[in-house]
Amino acid sequence: MEFLKNFTDQTFIPGKFFMWSPNTRTITIDTRRIDSNNGRLALLHELGHARLGHRIYKYDMELLRMEMEAWDIARDLAPKYGVKINEAHIASTISSYDDWLTKRATCPDCNNFSLQRGRDSYGCFACGAKWVVNWRKDRRVKRTITSRFAGLSSTT
Repeated sequence: MEFLKNFTDQTFIPGKFFMWSPNTRTITIDTRRIDSNNGRLALLHELGHARLGHRIYKYDMELLRMEMEAWDIARDLAPKYGVKINEAHIASTISSYDDWLTKRATCPDCNNFSLQRGRDSYGCFACGAKWVVNWRKDRRVKRTITSRFAGLSSTT
């Protein structure tokens, strides 16, 4: 926890994960991992979100862009604070977002990758199905069909 003293301009909240909150302008820190290199790298990543002023995203691709930008800040800050860049760890976290985004955008009826229409809504080019999704990244993706070409409804 000594590492946090390097960032007197930021408010930290202890927790079980690392997360930037644009609403409260605080960073939740995983108190179990803060003393590890990957934990400190994760903290620098969340500081990247804070320094860039990242807010709530509307489209999935905005989230992916913000994640990449925050990792770029973490890479810039790491040498100053003696944190080693772990590109495999960074690639793994970005890949997890990519997997999440792909599940959200894959049509539950015909499995085609489809178009996001709004924050939680999608539509399929191939079969015409429309669905909504849950948005929390820490939960299993749930897609609920709101309309089909034939007008049926279901949940997957």
